[in-house]
Parts: sequence; C-alpha cells; structure tokens
Amino acid sequence: MNTPTQFKQRLASELSAMATHPAPAPAPAPAPATRAPARRLRLPFAIAAVATAAAAAVVVPTLTGSGSSPAYAVTREDDGSLTLLLNRPEGLPGLQKQLKKMGVRAAVLEGDKNCPTGAPPHAPWATAGYALTFPSDPAKAIVHPDMIPDDTVLSNGRRVAGATLLIVAEFGKDNATKAVSFRLVSKVPKCSVPGIGGGPSAHA
Repeated sequence: MNTPTQFKQRLASELSAMATHPAPAPAPAPAPATRAPARRLRLPFAIAAVATAAAAAVVVPTLTGSGSSPAYAVTREDDGSLTLLLNRPEGLPGLQKQLKKMGVRAAVLEGDKNCPTGAPPHAPWATAGYALTFPSDPAKAIVHPDMIPDDTVLSNGRRVAGATLLIVAEFGKDNATKAVSFRLVSKVPKCSVPGIGGGPSAHA
C-alpha cells in the first residue's frame, strides 16, 4: 500500500471517529457583569417638610436696593401692625406692592410740590386717626390696618366704600427720606403735594 493510500485511509478513519464522538462544546463565555443600579439619594420626608415650612414662613422683611441699607422693608408685628422702612425713592413701588400683597389698602407716592391738585381731600367718614404712627426713627412708620375703614353699610342701607391709606414721602437732595405724611382718602390721586397732614412735617 503506497503512502498516499495510507494517508487517505488514516484521514478517513479520523473523520469517522470525529463524527461518532464529537468534540465537547466549548464552555459558554461568562456573562458580562451586571452593573448595579445607582442608588438615588432621597431627602427624608421630615427634613423636606421642615424646609418647605421654613421657606413659606419667611415673607418679611422684604428688601431691595443696592445701597448699604435697604430701599424699603415691611415687617409684620405680633399685634398685626406693620412697620415700614423707607430709605430711598426707588423703594416706593416695592413698598406699595408689598402692602397690597399683605392685604393693606394703601397707596404710596412721592410728594410733588408742583402737583396741580394740591393735597387730596380726606375721606368724609374717616377720622384723621392713627392709621399711621411714627416712632422716633426717622425713616420708619407704623401702619395700623384695623384703623383703615372698610366698606360700610349705613342704617339707611346706603353703602359707603372703604378708605385707602395714602402715604406721601418727601426726599432730600441726597435721596434720603426727609418726611413722611399720610391721609385716609376715598380716591387715590395721581399726585400729591408733600406734608398732607397726619404725620410729622419732617424727619431729622
């Protein structure tokens, strides 16, 4: 038997053996490691509730302005009165907005000596009374909301509209508050002269 014939027979025998006894299948590759899900940090409910309550409670004082002192501030006192601080003219719009937000019928104007209508008339049913008082601190005033008359129905059935607290501020050449006065009015004017009564004529 020549060599090629022997080689063919041996090859045929090996192939036959491989077909009868197949090689074991390779072991499966290990599954890729599963990445554990990232843990989400959760703020405890009690802490979140306290933080929310604290944020809701801080409503005053409200400050604005770029100077060393706030242009205005409003603080609610324990007796329901409001302490106002007005240092500069740019605080007027914010002061009026804050008073409205706190449920006070008030209007705040800068006094204008050239106002053609002069001083607005008093509300006919309102007393001059203590709707606004002044501590010794020059730029401060205290609003007493319960002294501002509400809408009233008279004994004859006539309804009288409530008054509005008009606050008129006057500023010096350095833009510091020079004087604050007030009046209870039935209609808010577009302008007013300063020193309309119901307050000190000037602050030091």
